[in-house]
Amino acid sequence: MRIAFVYDTVYPETKGGVERRVWEIARHLVGLGHTVELLVPRMWQGPPIVEREGVLLRGVCPGGDLYRRSGRRSVLQSLRHAVGVYRTLRRVGYDVVDCQVPAHPAVLAVRLASRGKRNVKQVITWHEAWGDHWITEYGLAGRVGRFVERVVARTPARHLSVSSSTEAELASLGTVSGRVVEAGVDLTAIDVVVPRPEADVLHVGRLVPSKNVSLLLHSIAALVTEGLSPRVVIVGDGPDRPHLESLVSELDLDHLVDFRGAMDRWEDVIALVKGARVLALPSLREGFGLIALEASACGTPVVTVDHHRNAARDLMVAGETGFVVPPTSGEFADALRQVLQDDDLREKLGRTARERVVSGEWVDVAEATLAVYGKVPA
Repeated sequence: MRIAFVYDTVYPETKGGVERRVWEIARHLVGLGHTVELLVPRMWQGPPIVEREGVLLRGVCPGGDLYRRSGRRSVLQSLRHAVGVYRTLRRVGYDVVDCQVPAHPAVLAVRLASRGKRNVKQVITWHEAWGDHWITEYGLAGRVGRFVERVVARTPARHLSVSSSTEAELASLGTVSGRVVEAGVDLTAIDVVVPRPEADVLHVGRLVPSKNVSLLLHSIAALVTEGLSPRVVIVGDGPDRPHLESLVSELDLDHLVDFRGAMDRWEDVIALVKGARVLALPSLREGFGLIALEASACGTPVVTVDHHRNAARDLMVAGETGFVVPPTSGEFADALRQVLQDDDLREKLGRTARERVVSGEWVDVAEATLAVYGKVPA
């Protein structure tokens, strides 16, 4: 089959969980004998069409900032991408076009461009669904986002969810995908990485408000008042970084907190995860939480929060593979303290987490995704 993945950013130029999932599935589908293209903004130097590991990256529009200073997605960049996707699909034919939500405008562009092309199968992969949270996040302006999301949810296509939590959110919009395909993990690649024990507490993720890193910093400040001095490494970048750096100074944590920014190599991130005593993931919104799965595969305990929009909590067995606590600095600090001070507990949590990694290898995820494609009526 000739398959196109549609998203408004691309790995490794952007190192989010959606980008990583798309990339891993794409390159494994190539290994299974399929032709795969990514219809994405041109975020690289060089020609508009490049090939990486057999995957064709087609730059359908100029690259631009995906997020505004507020940490919210740029509507303008999403619209540019959607127009580029529409123009491309009017010229180039595919058997399957797999659109990633939250790139809502591109989903509608694919639908419009595919009208009259009965041999094109459209798949919509849901990484998150907001529902009424649009109003909470954006106020009255969120009504537009909520309306567009509902239109996308009712688009005639094969809908796919990346987690059971996302599937439940999608169902609240009146659509049941009927198929959940979770992310994978590369155990072989993880096992050969040499640990770098540079952090007691590690956080990995884009620095936007929904990642809730401020809660982590307040928790560390609470531990310091108790006489602890955990080394904290924060990997990732984003519009919230200046605020977080100011908060570190305000809490007098400059000697403990190290902002590393975005790291180019996945292996370097995994080396830090394997060497950390605990991965802190205080996110209030995770469509899946790939870094939590990878931490478990590394044998590193995870502390995350019990929030209905945080799908990473579903990857944890509370008290056995990590901790899932209410999103307060006191509860989060208490969980971190237990892991940091009790070596036996930390080793037990890490060992159990590794044993209970249930997601398959990425090739298994690619095959499961392919099975979904095969069920889409032309």
